[in-house]
Amino acid sequence: MFGYIKPLSGELKVREFELYKAFYCGLCKTMGKNISHFSRLALSYDMVFLVLLRSVLICGGETAEIINKPFRCKLKPAKKRSHIKPNEALLYSSCTAAILMYYKCIDDIRDTKNKLKKLLYRIPALFFSRMKKKACVFYPGLDEKIRVPLAGLNRLEKENCKSIDGTASCFAELMQNIMRFGIESVEQSRIAGHIGRHMGRWLYIIDALDDFDKDIKKGEYNPFGEYYDKNKNNILKDMDIIRDSLTSSLHEVSIALCLADSKNSKNNKAISGIMPVIENIVNLGMSEQQEKILRKFKT
Repeated sequence: MFGYIKPLSGELKVREFELYKAFYCGLCKTMGKNISHFSRLALSYDMVFLVLLRSVLICGGETAEIINKPFRCKLKPAKKRSHIKPNEALLYSSCTAAILMYYKCIDDIRDTKNKLKKLLYRIPALFFSRMKKKACVFYPGLDEKIRVPLAGLNRLEKENCKSIDGTASCFAELMQNIMRFGIESVEQSRIAGHIGRHMGRWLYIIDALDDFDKDIKKGEYNPFGEYYDKNKNNILKDMDIIRDSLTSSLHEVSIALCLADSKNSKNNKAISGIMPVIENIVNLGMSEQQEKILRKFKT
């Protein structure tokens, strides 16, 4: 479900790409320090976007300070790397990633029919269960905000729901909850929620399209498979409508980002450095991912 929210790196300036990598490494280090070294398995581009957005909305970009003392990554020690100084946005994203990974493990256990795989999935689930408890200490109430919409989504998928928007709305609610959790400002919370809702809808639909062939082959649930009678040719007939619907969601996210990048933000050098990276991810990176996946359905 995750892994689609990433920048088009070739269109980033050098300093912007270095900033993005510093956020990525900062998140990795925060996960290892505050949750568990094992929790770094939950590190994803999507969580880096969450850090970037909350750095703008909550931290005002002021805490997006790159530590000048580079370090060597244990996985890629050849080159020294910089990272963002620990802040609230990094901690929140670390906790969110741990909770989401726990529920992914539970979902894998529930979905697989292979007894051996069920047993194997229980091992990481045990570790992430402990990490989830740590995350809940930092952010009480976050677990419920994630668990409830996921339970609704699971129920609809078990019922082989034919409504694509019906299942997508559950994931949209999940992302909305994640994006705006703990934001005290009503205006900023509304902006974060709008971004989360439309990004969640886009994510669910694009992931369903990406997994269509695999899901049909394995006999697993796919909203497009249910709605279009598992016939790829039927999807091709509505491809223009599907593309317009996805593009509309991205447009809504872009509009909300314009509100986040207010006049006051433009006078903040820290935020003015982060916003081009966020805009690249939404306007170029996600659009590129969308077209890459839609090309699979070309005749």
